[in-house]
Amino acid sequence: MIYVLPGMGADHRMYRAPWSSLPDCHFINWPQYAGEKTLTDVARSVMREYEIQQGAWLVGSSLGGMVACEITKFIPVRGLILVGSAQSKDEVGLLLTWLSPFIGLAPLGFIQKLAGKAPTVLTQMFKDSDPSFVRTMCRAIMKWEGLADANVTLHRIHGRKDLVIPLPKKVQVTLEGGHLIAMTHAQACVAFVRTVVNAT
Repeated sequence: MIYVLPGMGADHRMYRAPWSSLPDCHFINWPQYAGEKTLTDVARSVMREYEIQQGAWLVGSSLGGMVACEITKFIPVRGLILVGSAQSKDEVGLLLTWLSPFIGLAPLGFIQKLAGKAPTVLTQMFKDSDPSFVRTMCRAIMKWEGLADANVTLHRIHGRKDLVIPLPKKVQVTLEGGHLIAMTHAQACVAFVRTVVNAT
């Protein structure tokens, strides 16, 4: 089984075709926000709601990759694939670091209403997201301990133009894209996931 976790403010809609061509794949939505304060808390909620079992593959974009890192600390998985994500807070760009202290002041509800008027999947997902969850996770990332010494095989694909999580040093595949390569370069991302999963 492959479990695919979305980015912050996103859901399963960020993984449209060709993602659906992956076999035995489950696209996760964030559980209803219940006051989780840390990425570890969110990881526990995801594991509980989706009953993730050992031996699964975890794939995650942005926040989804970070939460997937946390899940590997509780469940022995077959492998972890980060798609434009980070394995530690040190890899997160200065933009998010600078904005994090002020996220509580951002009028996310108003921004969501405006975003909902734009006929794109990305803005619709953002409109439907929980502002409290977004605010809390922005702060939580800055306190995250990261993957550290978790016993997991890590595979990474990343955009060379990513401004949110600038290109890390150890990445197997790089693409000519930004932070949303799971959407903008879906074919290449799916091919990478398929290659990694089939090789083991």
